[in-house]
Amino acid sequence: MPVPELAEQDAAPTISAPHDASELASAIQPSPGHEAHPEPQSGSQPSAHAPVTDGRPQTPDSPDSTSPAATPPGLVSPTTDVPALHTTPPGTVPDDGASTVQNVGNNYGTAVAVQNINEIQRLRGTPLPDDWIKARLHPYLPDDQTTKAIDALLDVHRAAVIHSTAGTGRYTTALHTLTHQRVKDIRQVRREPNERVELEGLKDEDTGWILDLRDEEETLRPGFGLHLREAADHLRAMRSYVVVVTHTDTWMTVAGEATELAHLLAPPPALDVLHTHLERHRPPVRDLEKWCADEAITRQLHQATPAEAARLARIIITAVSLDDSTGEPKPFKELVETVIQSTHNWRTVLRTWHTDHPNSAHRNYLLAAAALDGAPAEAIYEAQTTLGGALDDTPTAVCGQQGPGIIELTHTIGAELGDDDRIHFLKPGYAEAVVDYFWVDRPHHVAAFTRWTAEQAASLPPDLGIPLAERVAQWATRYTLAKQSFTVLRAIATHWAKTRNLRGKATDLLVAAAIDPTAGKRARAQYLAWAKAPDTDEPMHRGSTPTVLKQALADALAQLGHAYPQIALKRLAELAAHTTHQAVTDAVGDALTELWDQPAHQDTIRTTLTTWFAASQLHYTAAARRAFLHLAGRTTTDGTPLLLARASSETGLFALTGWRCALDKEADPDLQRAVSTWLDSALTHDQLRPVILQTFTEAVFRSDTDRTYLASRFLTLNHMAYGWEPAYSGTQPTARTRLRDVLVIALREADPTAPATLHHAPATS
Repeated sequence: MPVPELAEQDAAPTISAPHDASELASAIQPSPGHEAHPEPQSGSQPSAHAPVTDGRPQTPDSPDSTSPAATPPGLVSPTTDVPALHTTPPGTVPDDGASTVQNVGNNYGTAVAVQNINEIQRLRGTPLPDDWIKARLHPYLPDDQTTKAIDALLDVHRAAVIHSTAGTGRYTTALHTLTHQRVKDIRQVRREPNERVELEGLKDEDTGWILDLRDEEETLRPGFGLHLREAADHLRAMRSYVVVVTHTDTWMTVAGEATELAHLLAPPPALDVLHTHLERHRPPVRDLEKWCADEAITRQLHQATPAEAARLARIIITAVSLDDSTGEPKPFKELVETVIQSTHNWRTVLRTWHTDHPNSAHRNYLLAAAALDGAPAEAIYEAQTTLGGALDDTPTAVCGQQGPGIIELTHTIGAELGDDDRIHFLKPGYAEAVVDYFWVDRPHHVAAFTRWTAEQAASLPPDLGIPLAERVAQWATRYTLAKQSFTVLRAIATHWAKTRNLRGKATDLLVAAAIDPTAGKRARAQYLAWAKAPDTDEPMHRGSTPTVLKQALADALAQLGHAYPQIALKRLAELAAHTTHQAVTDAVGDALTELWDQPAHQDTIRTTLTTWFAASQLHYTAAARRAFLHLAGRTTTDGTPLLLARASSETGLFALTGWRCALDKEADPDLQRAVSTWLDSALTHDQLRPVILQTFTEAVFRSDTDRTYLASRFLTLNHMAYGWEPAYSGTQPTARTRLRDVLVIALREADPTAPATLHHAPATS
């Protein structure tokens, strides 16, 4: 039997139609720290269905390389989105300044999940909300000559290519340019890694499209430039425009095909960008001119990109805000030094502090205060004790008032004890820098620390535990980005997935890493490796993947599938192929059900599940059965089973084979719910009754040409029928009892083991 292909690189030059705006109505909210002049970077984020190769040719030892033996049934081993992670100092935002993870204080834990949803919406091609665009353009520093030049290209060709190096403001320039065109909507072209670009697939009228190809590992195929030129008539007919944003090196490979469409973006001076960000902040930053004239600050801007200047502006804004909150402002030069240290992640300051304070009690108090920044002093004081225990570092017992108290310890670590008895670090980025220092300095304690954060987040009151989980999730994502290592992220996701209150946070963490503008490709490749690894219950076993992590990964892939469905399906297939754990199988089935809601991928899912129904490996059939029963139990608004809403030979065969797979296992609540749903529909929809009865009958015994028969199917379906409408002695017949009896009689008549005088097999379908 031919194996259906589910590849991450589509050879066919097609482009999926973007989702309608009604699909995702919630707006993309601007997040703190995402200024607009630097682009909302999409280093590895392809974002609309318009393919281009996503990375280097695959090598045998790459994370996505798959031997034929490892390829799940129903799948052909594809070329993957090979990882490309740009090294960036911790705490920085790479490229164009819009990392998926936003800086969060005590915001009660909504940021990561909300940011994930917002980023996925952008990647799906949902119209960018006006408020989001205005927020991105608020600190944008336009150049009239640039605007006029790109406007002229769009006026003549309906397409333009903005190219430059990373961090120069390409994306925001595209946003600014398209707002000038007065189009109804601005959207990103929805695309997955390695897909071809086919602009004729963009059918929405009066739309400004951004084709985001900024990842430096994008490879434009020959003919891309010609296609941009040839799409002019189609775009003009649609009253639409396309602006491509890419790296100059990427564009040069096809530049000769469409030189008249290209514009090399010359970024504004970094000092001008800094001044604009500080000036347009509300309220404007005090001593603005002094900041822009200070020698130490201007030295930081030497050869800086707009993205780097924007990051420096955010640090200055945070430093001034924290300083204003004290009531005792620091001298300006001292504040400047604070900003400079923050740009270097406080590494020198922390190294000196740790050298001067070898006492583990002081170090544990510092780490606990950083993780719980803003928490009550009493909570932090207690947390340092549990942290010491987690690190096998039980402090020496003291009596009475021996040893330092809260005030002394807080002073020692350089924090502030407020009038509300809460402990804060009034230095920009200091709390994160402390945790980052610990992860680098004590890698053998990473697992213990993540277990401790899970315990703290679960046991502390929500106003302390949830912000702790938020901060650690964001720090872990940035650490992963900077260090090109998934050790910390894996440890956190594993330990959080085992904690009931934090399972959702573990999923959020995995999604955030996968859609991160720069770390995304590497994260997605790492998830493939985790999916292929065998099961284990040991969190730190290097050659295997903990089953709790696999469950969280399946949940994350269900969300990721809204942006990258082919990538998600590939990894879900590998999870199903490499597990014998029922909970993982259930999670895969649930994820496949959620992905079914994307009509463009129903054929692929249907083909994959049909192959799995008959697979010899039980974990495949279990995952397919769970997904099928979820789908079979769903209806349209008028009560029609979802799987019968679009009748065709393909859907009929899928339903038949699905019911056979479902009936091969012992009865369970999922099976009863699905059978009851179909019988309810047969009761209320006369036109569906013959189809439903025939499907159930043929699921047990199909025809003379297919004599597969299992008595267990017959018995199970009988039990389900009586589970839907039980039989009671002395009751009057009803419509429900009549329908039940019709089904039971039909099953008996179709039974090939029944006496010949009673056997009347149904006609071949």
